[in-house]
Amino acid sequence: MKPIQTLLFTLGIFLLLAGVMWITPDDGVKAGSFTFHMPTLKEMLVKNEVEYADLSNLINRQFEIDSLVDFELETIAGDTVMEVVHRADYDSLVQSINKLEMEEAGRQNLERFFYHLQHDSLTRIMHYGDSQIEGDRITSFVRNKLQVRFGGTGVGLRPALQAYDYVFSARQENIGDWTRYPIYGKVDSTITHDRYGIMGAFSRYAPPVPDTVPFRDSILYTAEMNVSQTDISFLRAREYDHLRLFYGNSRRPVQTVVIARGDTVLTDTLKAKLDYGTIECALPDSTNSVTLRFSGYDSPDIYGIELASQKGIIMDNIALRGSSGTIFTKASYEHSLKMYRDLKPSLFILQFGGNVMPYIQDNAAIKRYGRWFGSQIQRIQQLCPDAAIVVVGPSDMSTKVKDKFMTYDHLPDVVKTLKNISLENGCVYWDMYKAMGGYNSMPSWVNANPELARPDYVHFSAKGARLIANMFYNALIYEYNNFLEEEK
Repeated sequence: MKPIQTLLFTLGIFLLLAGVMWITPDDGVKAGSFTFHMPTLKEMLVKNEVEYADLSNLINRQFEIDSLVDFELETIAGDTVMEVVHRADYDSLVQSINKLEMEEAGRQNLERFFYHLQHDSLTRIMHYGDSQIEGDRITSFVRNKLQVRFGGTGVGLRPALQAYDYVFSARQENIGDWTRYPIYGKVDSTITHDRYGIMGAFSRYAPPVPDTVPFRDSILYTAEMNVSQTDISFLRAREYDHLRLFYGNSRRPVQTVVIARGDTVLTDTLKAKLDYGTIECALPDSTNSVTLRFSGYDSPDIYGIELASQKGIIMDNIALRGSSGTIFTKASYEHSLKMYRDLKPSLFILQFGGNVMPYIQDNAAIKRYGRWFGSQIQRIQQLCPDAAIVVVGPSDMSTKVKDKFMTYDHLPDVVKTLKNISLENGCVYWDMYKAMGGYNSMPSWVNANPELARPDYVHFSAKGARLIANMFYNALIYEYNNFLEEEK
């Protein structure tokens, strides 16, 4: 090829690329899940630096709020905890807390929870969330801090079959053909009822048989589940004082044996054709491993197992991977009501919003999700009218735009919508997005040393989960300390 031809060919390529660059929108051309981008002329000539959040002040300002408080046990007053606050340090440090937000109705509800916390022998907190809390991340730290301060042991409510492998606070093993049936995501079409329990899923070790099909005692099913401590869990989470099993919907009676510390502590029969039932027993001192064995011609739907003390704090970790938090209105109201009445929660923590971000395309979708989420709050309030609700908004999340990781376009508006919906419905709101640094803060958490978030730019690392949990705990106990001051 002659030099002039080479030059003309090169110029032609440049002109063609320039034309494509000129007609391609700045935000690219979407084709399904793929977005085609072309660099702009400015991006080619000028280095485009993305500004990420500076975490140095945020991390340096972190503190343990309980380290500012001395506890004295006054035995004459009947185990009343007396509080002494070192006011100078306290007043200066609490200025860095990302505080809970609430209107008057939300404050009244929260103070009702604080009253339970102060006066009741047993207080239950139910922490619902998406994959950000699975494995007992975040929850375990808050639970431990509360149990150290207010008493209590154990891990609370757990599913009969874990949906994921890693669990920080306990190890769980199942023997038998166990299957988990969730009410969200890909719902099993063989389940013809909506009695899923309050954890968004139940588990079975025998296949479900519809009521319309004649049942035959043809196969004797046996199964087993074991829950035990882990070496990395908090010490209080390793103590199991009391067990409860929540079940229903078995076509035949099921023999059940509970074994703790090598001894049989309960032999009972799970009743057949029962919509909802429980069995329970005290466990020997220092129990850190429990085995349940089942035998019968059918399996019950097992809604959960509780391992906890009968005083102090019970805090449940209910992680629903992939859920947007809209499970509460899908389950049977009457069935859920029975279980909640047994559990008697005083506080719900709802931590959702992250799973909708990849699918939010416009403001209409944001408003629609806000309405859906509002209906979940209202359902919980109908089921548990005396319980307070704290909504924890989604964290910052990044998506790759060209060669940079950027906050999802609609995330700030989703955060704002969830906050408004929460406050309008008498809830308390904690802005996790703001707490971790706001816009474009997730890349700073990912690139911190040591890392505070995973390279998926969505989930916290173990250290990051502990940090965000401490920030939330500080915000909650700050309000509790104010409540105690007003009570004097």
